[in-house]
Amino acid sequence: MTDATSTTPAPAAPGTPENRRGAIRLVILLVIGLVLVIAACLGLQRWWEGEPYPEADPRAVVGRLQDSARSSYELLSRPEVDGLGWRNVDTGPCYYRGMQYLSHFDQPDEDVKSFHTGWATEKPVARADAVTAVARLRERLKADGWSVSSERSDRNSLELRLIHPDTADYFTAEWYGARSHSPLRIATGTECVRMTTAWKPDAES
Repeated sequence: MTDATSTTPAPAAPGTPENRRGAIRLVILLVIGLVLVIAACLGLQRWWEGEPYPEADPRAVVGRLQDSARSSYELLSRPEVDGLGWRNVDTGPCYYRGMQYLSHFDQPDEDVKSFHTGWATEKPVARADAVTAVARLRERLKADGWSVSSERSDRNSLELRLIHPDTADYFTAEWYGARSHSPLRIATGTECVRMTTAWKPDAES
């Protein structure tokens, strides 16, 4: 009776195709694992911080808004303005986004601001004159690339709002005066932006 002898395959020698394939698979798994860890960290950060605010130089924003307000004033033949007009630029508070809002409840993010300015006629404007003025503004701004986002015209009021597609700045013209003349009010501004440099309201003249 002959004994059957079992043989065990010898391990692959270093540098053989089997070893190279195993090393490649290991590297691939490590890379995939690293990518998944990074993605999880980024997702957790976005979950915590929320959608980031767009960044902008506040001086550039202020200059752009003042130019828009000044251009509308010149287009309407420079009527008498109530107060300082667009020389005053105001800021509005903006709040933390994402889950971090819970740890800063109702506390503004001091590095993020909205900006707005504008002007109003010193004297009341008749409705017919307001209609003409708003129509001129609408035509000029659309020619300059602005898009009308909303408008309203009835016996009691006139409202026009436009958005610039490149900067997301807004421009509004409003008149309210059903029974009596009302001033024409112009406003332009931008939504919340994260300031890339420090800025204070009195930094612009």
